[in-house]
Amino acid sequence: MKDAYMVFVLMVVVMTPFLPLLWKNKCPACNKRKLVGVERTPAPEDEGRYLTFFACQNCQAEFTREKSGPLFRSDSNCRSQSL
Repeated sequence: MKDAYMVFVLMVVVMTPFLPLLWKNKCPACNKRKLVGVERTPAPEDEGRYLTFFACQNCQAEFTREKSGPLFRSDSNCRSQSL
């Protein structure tokens, strides 16, 4: 029993540095884990809504997420508001 516990602990220690790669968001357009958060000023009609903006480093697509909902592709007028 003690050996099985030690094997489990060793696997957890080895796996820990790779966890951020598994938790990273996947791009809906190209299915790669290359999404990064982007800082933007929200549009006036989006006041009061909690929006998070993402950009894919692989396919250059831009996405918006409201709270913890699904990702939606951003429209072209949001691009002009980027910081």
